[in-house]
Amino acid sequence: MSEEYEVLAEWIVRKLRLPEAIPEEKREEYIKRWVMYSLGLEKTAQDIYLYIEKKGSVTSTEIAKQFDISPNTARKYLDDLHTLGLVDYIGREYRLEFRSLSKAIEMALIPRIEDTLRTIAKTARLVEREITYTGVAEMIGEGGKVSKIVFMAPMEINNRLLESWFRAGRKVSIKCMGPLIFTMDVDPELADRVIEKVVVMGPLTIPSQIYATLSDKVKAMGTIKII
Repeated sequence: MSEEYEVLAEWIVRKLRLPEAIPEEKREEYIKRWVMYSLGLEKTAQDIYLYIEKKGSVTSTEIAKQFDISPNTARKYLDDLHTLGLVDYIGREYRLEFRSLSKAIEMALIPRIEDTLRTIAKTARLVEREITYTGVAEMIGEGGKVSKIVFMAPMEINNRLLESWFRAGRKVSIKCMGPLIFTMDVDPELADRVIEKVVVMGPLTIPSQIYATLSDKVKAMGTIKII
């Protein structure tokens, strides 16, 4: 089944025990190699990083010649370092993204992994909440229109969900076939900016300040419980 998917980025993270005794004269290099091996980089990739660190900037041709590998292999190692946020490139030249490994991990790698995991979790929620989407052409093909979203199962609207829609530049029209709950953390102003219309076939539970803000946009077929 894996052949059905295109891999855009791939990370390997190893949890290693750092030895208690490290020779002082090799301490800096040893720790850097430990960090890079923890991030899935084998020795040649580590060597290339340390070479770039020493030289300042390099080309893939220079790396291929220096390490006696093919240009394609050199580019693969450089791409691996780039995916991790350790090196960047301008034109044909590769250089360190940040002056320290810790800064590269904190400022580049962690946000990339977090974003990927959030995307995976968001996709998982589509199944867990049994959400189906209608109006696909409007959602992805015609900019500026309202996204029509249908919830087939009981649904909870929280502030994080609203923020994700807001960041995606969406205004949404919601139709819920079952119970719909607005959580207490929902920001009334954000809800008003993101939500165009709400139609609930089942009971609606909603905080008073949210209902006051959205009352002219809400149509509930069942009972309304204001909390």
